[in-house]
Amino acid sequence: MVSTATGKQEEMATQDAVTKVAFGSCEERKMFPAHCAPNRTGNEFQPLHGSPARGPGCYDNHVVGTILYNLQKRPESKKGYSLAARTAPRFLPSFQTVTPSPQKYQQDWSASRVCPPGRTPFNSTTQRFTSKPATASFNPGPGSYAHDSPHDRKVAWPMKFGSPDWSRVPQLERRSLRTELPCDKEFLKQRNRVAYLRLFYC
Repeated sequence: MVSTATGKQEEMATQDAVTKVAFGSCEERKMFPAHCAPNRTGNEFQPLHGSPARGPGCYDNHVVGTILYNLQKRPESKKGYSLAARTAPRFLPSFQTVTPSPQKYQQDWSASRVCPPGRTPFNSTTQRFTSKPATASFNPGPGSYAHDSPHDRKVAWPMKFGSPDWSRVPQLERRSLRTELPCDKEFLKQRNRVAYLRLFYC
C-alpha cells in the first residue's frame, strides 16, 4: 500500500510539473550565435564562428582602411591616374558604322490605307438604308422650318387678383373626407400634363 501511495504521489508531482511548463519550452533552445535558422534569414545572416576567448583588442582595425590596404586590396581608379593599375578593358569593342536606316525599322503609315477588293471590313458593303425617299416631306429644305416660333413657353394658369382662378381650373369634386387618395394624385398629374401639352398642340 505504501508503494502504491508513493507511486501516485510521484505521478501527481510529475503531472503538476508538466502542466506548469509551457509548450515547447522544455526542449533545448537554439540561440543565434551558436545556431542559425534553416530558412532564408539564416542563410543571409550566418553566425560568426571563431575563438570564444577572442576579445575586441584582438582585431587589426588599425591596419584596415589605410592607404596601403586600399592599394593592395582594391584598385583606386579605372583609368590609371593613381598608383594602382587600371582595371578598364584593354581593347574596347569596335563601333558599328554600318547600321540599317530608320526606314528599315518601321513602315510608313502616313499614307491613307485603301482596303483591297475582296477584303472589305465587316458589314462595310451592306446597304445602309433599304429605301431612298425622294419627296420633300422626308427631306424638307431650310426654309420649311418655323424659326420664329416662341421658345421656353411655360404653363400659365388663369389668374385673378394675383392668384390663380381656381374656379376656371379643373378641380375634383369636394368630399367630406379631406384625405388625399391615389386617384387625386393621378388627376393632378393629368391636369398638369394636359395644360403643358396645350402649349404645343392647340
